[in-house]
Amino acid sequence: MTSDQAAQLIDNTLDLVHQRLLDLEAQRLDREHRALAAEFREWRQPVGGHIDLMVFPGIANS
Repeated sequence: MTSDQAAQLIDNTLDLVHQRLLDLEAQRLDREHRALAAEFREWRQPVGGHIDLMVFPGIANS
């Protein structure tokens, strides 16, 4: 996976999470909303302005 592909995957995931948060809020599922928001807080507000990705040897050529 290229850096651009990884960035696009993160963007797409955050879009889906945002939509799910809106759905949970509309359904008044506060506990589920808080749990999902907490799970993705670091992605939405990364420390230092970027997300550190782990690179696994051998996967870059896949």
